[in-house]
Amino acid sequence: MPKRWQCSVCGYVHVGERPPVSCPVCGADRAKFVLLEEGNPEKGLSLLSTFKVHPVAAHFPGGLLPTAAFLWLLSFLFGNPAFEAAALWLVMIATAVVPVSICSGFYDWQKHHAGRKAAIFYKKISLSITLLILGVVATALRFASPTVAVDGGGRYWLYLIAVLGMLCCVIMLGHYGSILVTQGFEKTPDISKQPTLLTNEDGWYKSLVAQAPEAILAADQGGLIRIWNHGAERIFGTPADKAIGQSLDLIIPENLRQRHWEGWGKVMRIGESRYGTNELLRVPAIRADGSRFSAEFSIVMLKDGTGTISGVAAILRDVTEQWEREKTLKSQLEICRNNAKDA
Repeated sequence: MPKRWQCSVCGYVHVGERPPVSCPVCGADRAKFVLLEEGNPEKGLSLLSTFKVHPVAAHFPGGLLPTAAFLWLLSFLFGNPAFEAAALWLVMIATAVVPVSICSGFYDWQKHHAGRKAAIFYKKISLSITLLILGVVATALRFASPTVAVDGGGRYWLYLIAVLGMLCCVIMLGHYGSILVTQGFEKTPDISKQPTLLTNEDGWYKSLVAQAPEAILAADQGGLIRIWNHGAERIFGTPADKAIGQSLDLIIPENLRQRHWEGWGKVMRIGESRYGTNELLRVPAIRADGSRFSAEFSIVMLKDGTGTISGVAAILRDVTEQWEREKTLKSQLEICRNNAKDA
């Protein structure tokens, strides 16, 4: 009988042998799922336990500012100042909520994304700060000159630019927010269409992965490590129980993380990588003690039954000695060329 797993964040129940990579409702990681015992009802989750400040705060400007724009349009069409006054109140409320959205968003970024230095987070922060500044400017102009919306002149255009800029900011914030949310979603697989698991061969595969001298690791859509074999323990110096569940930042040098996560996010969105499975890549990596080494690896895109990417696996080895030999050989060849020229 299939097992039943419940998301401890939103209460969604998944039926299958294993929990999904991420919750299709709230995007929570697999680790947030708990196995429901036979005959036990789903655990009820209270509103207080599932309440999230940032999504609520972010929806205030996203809902109020388009409404304010509509009221401004009505004011322009019918010449009724009441519409413009109502729009002003909506702008002030939205502006007042933006600091809450920024602070709660920063908290979520640090807690749920480990402060990942990806461009999408910096874009959201920049847009939020811009939204706050424009809101303050628009409000200040309106109070300094109550008829600024109809007077014309430089203040009118500055007021109009501030208002339209706020509208553009909330549109882009909604766009980037949807990318972050949907990146963690995974369609619930149809159990009836899943292939039958192998027996002996399945055990062989597991043994090969576990005992291989090369590092074999895999990460889910969110970049969290899910597979970490003995080879990875040996090469990186981190035990599996410490590595699994951690971000790939564990092995990526800090100066390369932003570029890595930008590429990672693009791959998760478009569903393919520019690197082939037969292509060997060489990049710097870091061990548990902080030392760097040269790593050579190939990647495999992991997909579910619908063809959607559910993660990425890599087979990696330490080629520092080989790289040093190649460097020495190139240096010796260069010396030989120089000597030949001098002769």
